[in-house]
This record gives sequence, C-alpha cells and structure tokens, in this order.
Amino acid sequence: MPTVKINGQEVVVPDGVNMIEAAAQLGVEIPHYCYHPHLSIAGNCRMCLVDIEAGGRGPDIACNMKARDGLAIRTDTAQVKQMRKSVMEFLLANHPLDCPICDQAGECRLQDYYMDYGQYESRLVDAKVAKPKRQDIGDHIVLDSERCVACSRCVRFGDEVTKTGELRLFNRTDHTEIGIFPGERLKHQYQGVLADICPVGALTNKDFRFAKRVWYLKETESVCNGCATGCNIFVCHENGGVFRYLPRRNDAVNKSWMCDVGRADYAEVNSTRRMARAQVGGKPVTVDAAVQAALNLLRSGDPAQVAVVFGAQATNEANFGLLRIVQDLLPRASIYICEGNNPGASAYHDQLLVSPDKNPNSVGARVIAATKGDVGSRSDLIAGLKGGSIKVLLVLEDDVLGRLKLDSQGARIVYVGAWRNDTAAAAEVVLPAAHSVEQDGSFTNADGRAQRLRRSVLPLGDSLPAWQLLDKLAAAMGRPLGFSMGAVAFKRLAEGVPAFAGLSYQSLGGGGAALPKSALSDSETFPTEAVTTQMRLNASV
Repeated sequence: MPTVKINGQEVVVPDGVNMIEAAAQLGVEIPHYCYHPHLSIAGNCRMCLVDIEAGGRGPDIACNMKARDGLAIRTDTAQVKQMRKSVMEFLLANHPLDCPICDQAGECRLQDYYMDYGQYESRLVDAKVAKPKRQDIGDHIVLDSERCVACSRCVRFGDEVTKTGELRLFNRTDHTEIGIFPGERLKHQYQGVLADICPVGALTNKDFRFAKRVWYLKETESVCNGCATGCNIFVCHENGGVFRYLPRRNDAVNKSWMCDVGRADYAEVNSTRRMARAQVGGKPVTVDAAVQAALNLLRSGDPAQVAVVFGAQATNEANFGLLRIVQDLLPRASIYICEGNNPGASAYHDQLLVSPDKNPNSVGARVIAATKGDVGSRSDLIAGLKGGSIKVLLVLEDDVLGRLKLDSQGARIVYVGAWRNDTAAAAEVVLPAAHSVEQDGSFTNADGRAQRLRRSVLPLGDSLPAWQLLDKLAAAMGRPLGFSMGAVAFKRLAEGVPAFAGLSYQSLGGGGAALPKSALSDSETFPTEAVTTQMRLNASV
C-alpha cells in the first residue's frame, strides 16, 4: 500500500485510492462537486484542485490523482484557496439567487463552499443566462436546470448504474444545461438517488419538496425494512415524526443507493394500518391484560396442539425471544417458517438492489428457528390448520392467514405484530409491535449480514418492540427472558445461537457483520430468484 503525504502528514492508503479519499482519512476535506465514490471520474468541476509539492507539475485535480509512493500534495496554500475561489465564482456566475426558497438549502454544497471560498463582491456585469425551471421529468423528481452546476453525477448514474441513460448535458459553455430527451421521462426505480447525489438544488424529490427544512431534522442510522437486501439508511425525523429515508453508504450492501419503494416506506411509520393498541376479542385493553390473555390461551389446551410461527419481518432479537419461549415454556409446540411475501407487497425486483423477498429478516428468522430443529414449512402449517392438529397459533409479525389465503380453521390466534391484516383481524389476542424505526434491534439480510437498527422515534400508541412484548409474555409464564434492552437481547442471542456467536452491537457497528456461510446453507427464502447483494453491486460498476 502506498504512503502519501498530505499537508505534511503521511498516511498509508490502499492501492487505487484517489487523493480525495486519502485526505479524508486524515480528516482533511477536499471540496468537490462532480466526484462520487461510486461513479466514474469526470473531473469537470475543478473544485478539487490541489498543489503537488514535488515534480514541478503544478496544480492538479485530486479526484483523478491516484495514490502512489512519494506523492505529496497540499490543500492549504494560497494558490489552492484562490483556485477554489475562482471556480466558485465561475459556477455562480449564472446561478439564481433563490437560496431562501430552494429546497436544497441547508444541504447544498454551493452554500457550504461559498462560506469558505466565496467571491463576496460580484464582478458580474452581464445578465444571467436563464434556463428552464420546475420541470416534471419523472414520478419522483423535479428538475431546475437553472441551478445545475453541470457536475454530471446524474448523467453518470443513469449510464453506469441504472443503465437507462435518460439524462444528458445539452449545449455548450455557459448555456450547458442538464435535461432529458423530448417526450421521455425517468422510469427507473432509483429516481430518489438523483436528488441524493445532486450537490445543489437542480434535482429535488417531489415527496420531500417544501416538507421540512433539513436543519430541523435529526438523522439516525438504521436499515430499510422493505426487502431482504437491507439497504443502510438514515431515518430523518423531528419531534416524533419521520420525514424521509436517505441511503447510508455501505459498500458491502447498497453502496450509496436505495430504491424508491424502500424510500417511500417512511410514510408507513404513522400509517392507519399500524396496530397501536393491544386487543382481546377485538376490544382494546392494556398490554399487560393482553399478555395475561395470551398466557391463558397458550395454556388452555393440549401443549402439543400449540404452533408457533417465526417472523421474517421481526428482528433477530424478537425471533430469539420466541425461540426461548418455545425452548423453555412450550417445548411440545411445533414451529414454522412460512416463505413468501405478505399480501399487497410490491412484486417489483431487479438485479441491482431490490430483492424478490420483501421481508427484511427471512434469513435471520430461519437461522434462529433452526436452532430448535425440525422447522415446518408453509405447506406443513396449512396441513396442520386444515387437519385440526393446531388449536392455538402464536404468530410473530407474519400475516400467515392473508398469505396462505386461509381462515383460522378454528385455531385460536395470538398475534404479535405491527400491522392490521387478516391474521390480526382473526386473532383473539393482539400484542402491538413497534415499527423497525421505533426500536433497537437487528435484521439479517439475504447475504447473511446482521445489521443494527437504532431507535429513531418513540413507538406509536401502546406498541412496544416485539422482543419486549415476548419478554413480558415469558415473565407472565414464570420464566422472564431478561431482555431489559436491545443490546442485552442481542447478547443473549449471540450466546444462544451459534451463527451469531461472538457478535455484539459494538462489533456490528454501522456496517454490520457477516454470519458464517455454514449457517446460511438452508436459509435462502427465494433460492431460485434471489441474487446476492454483492453480485448485484459488482454488476453495476
């Protein structure tokens, strides 16, 4: 690995790293517009010009400068500052003065860099070049060409990632503008990414336009629950409300992207489809009363006629809580994993990020349930219900009746879940579970990577994390799980399931950790259709 020197400090970096990334390892920011770590090098904004100390080459762009032994650059000279100031003056010559009404305000790199490199006394004497404004170019995106700095990120994304190529730079010199071919519209499922990667206010997301000023929002790291890929995200929230999801960089999972379907799931946090109150017999009760009713129901008949369904939409911690209940308190119960998606789930999937499995934790649920052994399938569950061998059914965050297109077949149901659905409607007891952004927990994605969820907002109504509800149920049965918090639940999981051995929230960090391949051999829910995340990402380069 080469050793380079930046502002007099030496740093060892991996082969092939450019000097923007190398400087970042030392905490030195080299400003840039066109460079993006997951797109090809364009080198057209010139904002990243730096001085090369040796060799007499003079200034050069850092984005296209690969690290090599002996390379020494400076980012803090008077010449560098003047170059950046000149670039900013050039970029702003025709830029509209609409920062107060621009939806990008607060996260615009023009604003950020102008504070350091702005030409505060304008030398412009000619009229600004007017370009099209507020163009509707797709279901999710509005284009304002007047604000564009021609960085070409959006063009490269369409060419290199979605491979749809709708956007182009038209005309020359100061009349250059971003645009779409006449009669065309954006049709791919990654339109929101265009707003993410646009460094200015040229491309904005319709859904978030004028919804909230970004400086009011807090960002919490989490994982998208829309499918088995498990894209890393930021949950942007304020005062208990969630206003958007943004992709969070994880090169092993989603790079810097996420699909539009997953991005829109933030609206479900406070949806009317949520189960916000505990119920017994269809009537609202306290959570403790519902727990007691569930206990009575589970103990009402033959223990061998109790069935338990592990949840592909529930966290690893919740599934482990259910495993402990089966092991310690319901040893004669039969256990099931039911493959498939819930009714109403989008059928869309692709070879980039969107998995055909719309459950965020199919792998985790199966790995954890397999610890008990002898796990039944959906066909086994259907046979048990229709044959009458199942009299009591405990379901963890899975609309099994809706997916299997069954009625309860006379079975009495305890449902632990977040959503109103056919199973919740048929349940005798409902324990309302928190949404994934309302709890600490973890999911295991299709590649077997365990990743953390962090609580962003408080649970809706009386809902609680499913692992906490199951802890209450186990305590009522006389054997509390001791899940005082998510970290403790995960610690118990790591102690009780070999595939998670040695892991902790600390070791998962922000990027997650891969489970041993040996633990995943039988855990793929969609074996004929699924494409691993790494294969999809490699194909997009």
